[in-house]
Amino acid sequence: MKPLRIAFVANNKNPKLFLQDPAFIYRCQNLALALKQAGHHTELMHISQLSAFKHFDIVLLHRPRKGIVLSWQLALLKRQGCKVIADFDDLVFLPEYAAVSPGVVNGLVSITQTEKNFRAHQQALHYCDAFSVSVLPLAEKMQQLTHKPVLCLPNAVHLTWLNMQEAEDRSTRHRLTYFPGTRSHDKDFALIKPILEQVLAEEPELELHITGVLNTDIQCRPRQLVRHPKQSFTDYAQHVAKSWLNLAPLEESEFNRHKSALKAIEASWFNAPTLATPIPDMQRLQNAGAMLMHDSDSWYYAIKKLLDKQHYQAASQHLRNANTKLATAADNANQFVQFYQTL
Repeated sequence: MKPLRIAFVANNKNPKLFLQDPAFIYRCQNLALALKQAGHHTELMHISQLSAFKHFDIVLLHRPRKGIVLSWQLALLKRQGCKVIADFDDLVFLPEYAAVSPGVVNGLVSITQTEKNFRAHQQALHYCDAFSVSVLPLAEKMQQLTHKPVLCLPNAVHLTWLNMQEAEDRSTRHRLTYFPGTRSHDKDFALIKPILEQVLAEEPELELHITGVLNTDIQCRPRQLVRHPKQSFTDYAQHVAKSWLNLAPLEESEFNRHKSALKAIEASWFNAPTLATPIPDMQRLQNAGAMLMHDSDSWYYAIKKLLDKQHYQAASQHLRNANTKLATAADNANQFVQFYQTL
């Protein structure tokens, strides 16, 4: 087939920051890079830059919202034969789940505003010919809303990470890592805070490295807690590469059930296992670095057990290979093109 022209369109508020959004980086930039390697023409842009007078075979809208201008632009693009696909990587298109969204749970945004935002996402669905999502539970929810085609494209390690290696001292320096990513994980981390305080008190060689914004205090020896500011995506990879054991706790909620196992995907690329709440996508990674924790005791004993060198080697062996077998950006690019051909 001839090369496709594909626009990946961000819908965040600030046009200057869309390339700094990790969700856009993984859902759009990563796929665009893989499609470009396969010979297709791709453009990354903010919604404010989208032109109805430029030819595209596909416009992929990341988390679109209802808008009069967008509706008009997409109608013109469709008349030229363009297919419009909306991508969602969180359960943000169903207002009935606004109350359990992280922003509301952590007191960062009102439930009224969140319901309004979610409703705007849902109202944008009728603009689209098809949908792509990051996890199977999202695909199921989307299919309940629409009879249009839905493609599940799991998150994959970013193409720019492919030649990166784990830090030389990663397996000998016992560095626990926590990457909040956004400001909305205070209550998630609180689930394991008492366990971490206990195990840090018992194991002086353990360090806890928190990279990003997290509002918490940890009782431990001062040298055991290291805080790093939020990193650019390029610098962030260097912090993940140093992880000995990654931590990914989540509160049990319908919203969190629909999240991606991205933190385990990232850590496993550097052969570091991740202790995680057993959301469905983490279950998918059980043989590729995700170790599922079902209660407080399991978090505690898993950390203690992994301090045994032989047990750690068994748990961290070949995680990169297992990661690659589950999904790669190139795999996703192939699936995306095949999906387009069915529309």
